[in-house]
Formats: sequence, structure tokens, C-alpha cells
Amino acid sequence: MNNQNTEYGAFLALARTFVLGFKFLAWLNGLGVLLVLFCSIGVVEFGLAPQWLRLPLAAFLAGLALCALGLLWSYPTQSSLLNQVASGRLVRRTHWLPMFCTLLAYSLSFIAFALGCWFVQTLAGFA
Repeated sequence: MNNQNTEYGAFLALARTFVLGFKFLAWLNGLGVLLVLFCSIGVVEFGLAPQWLRLPLAAFLAGLALCALGLLWSYPTQSSLLNQVASGRLVRRTHWLPMFCTLLAYSLSFIAFALGCWFVQTLAGFA
């Protein structure tokens, strides 16, 4: 019984980590979207026309979409692991593929955020 409690605690830690990763990436990309929108409507002074901000906005929105995709992939991972904990057998590796997809989506979301920041910085240099 104690071993099952330890396994369930590890499962909860993994679930919390997935949610924390989602929150972190959603905040980063969401703030990027807000910055680009504020620049395009004139709240933040920007010396270029708003249509130049399409590429950074697309990068930040792609980051948000990838972040949501990562969250969606985390549910099959958690379901598989919880099923294994409940059955008492952790030898199956059915959670590896959705966990890899989750990590890939979160990584691509962070790369999209970095690209969006780079696009904004490059455009600010032209202004």
C-alpha cells in the first residue's frame, strides 16, 4: 500500500508540473500578444505601421496554440499513468508517446515565444 501511495504522489507531481508548464507558457505568450496588440493600436509608441506586427503576433499566437496542444496531450499521459497506478502495474509504457508530444509542444511553444520576441526586437530596431 505504501508503494502505491508513493507512485500516486509521483503521478500528482507530474500532473502539477504539466499544469505549471502550461501556465508559464500561456502567460509568456499571452503577454507577448498583449504587447503586440498595444503596439498596433498605439497604446505603446511604435514607429512602424501596424501591419509590420503581423509576424510577431503570429509567433505569439502559435505559442499559445502549442501551449494548449501540450495541455491537451498531458491528459492522455495522466490518464495512462493513473490507470497504471490504480492497477498496481507500472511496467507498461503507454504514457511515453503522449508525454513526448506534451514536451515537444511545450518546447515549440517556448521557441515560438522566443521567435516572437526576436521579431519584436528586430522591428523595434527599424523604428
